[in-house]
Amino acid sequence: MRGLLLTNYYLIHRSFLTCTALAIVISAVIFYFADPSFYRIIAMLIILLMAMPALGVIKLESKTGYDKYVLTLPVSRKNVVQSHYVFYFLIVVSGTILSYGVFSMYSLISKSSVEDIVNIVSFGTFIVLFAGALAYPLLYVFGAEKSDGIVLGGGMGSLFVAIALQGAVGYFVEILAASSLPIASSLHVPILYTLLGMVMYIASYFIALSIYRKREF
Repeated sequence: MRGLLLTNYYLIHRSFLTCTALAIVISAVIFYFADPSFYRIIAMLIILLMAMPALGVIKLESKTGYDKYVLTLPVSRKNVVQSHYVFYFLIVVSGTILSYGVFSMYSLISKSSVEDIVNIVSFGTFIVLFAGALAYPLLYVFGAEKSDGIVLGGGMGSLFVAIALQGAVGYFVEILAASSLPIASSLHVPILYTLLGMVMYIASYFIALSIYRKREF
C-alpha cells in the first residue's frame, strides 16, 4: 500500500504543489476583495484545488500504461482501489488543514476574527470528499478518457447535494441541541457534515471496488 501511495504522489506531485500555491494566492485575493459571505467558497476552493490533481491520478496511470502494469505486481485489485481512495482522503485532509491555517493567518493579519471557522471549513471538506465519492466509481466505469467531464460533474454534483442537505443538517442540529449529549453546539454542524461525508465516501469505496474487480483491461 505504501508503494502505491508513493507512486500516486510522484505522478502528480508537481501539479499538487502548483495547485497548493495557487490555492493560497487565490484565497488571499478573495479575502482582500470579498466580504464574509464568500468564506465558504474560499474554504471549498482551497481544498478542491489541492484535491483536483489526486483525481487526475487515474488519467495519468492510463496515459502511462501503469494501470495495466500495476496488475502484474504482487498487489490485489482491492489494494489498487484502496490506494486511490486513501490517497485522495489524505489530500482532502491536507487541504482541510491548510484551509484552517489560511483562515487563522487571515484572522491574525487582519486582526478581525473569522467566526465559525470550523463550520465553514467542514462544509468545504464535505463537498470535496463527496466529489471524490461521486467521481471514482464513474472513472472506473467510463475510463480515464472521460475523466475531465467526470471530475467536473462530480464537483458540481457534490455542491448541489451539499446545498440540498443544508435543510436536513439543520433539522438534525435541532435534534442534537434538544438532546443531552455532551457536545458543544458549535460542533453540531461540522460533526454532521463529517459523518455524512465519511459514510458516503466509504459507501463509494465499496461500489468502486465492485466495479474495478469486474473491469477488463
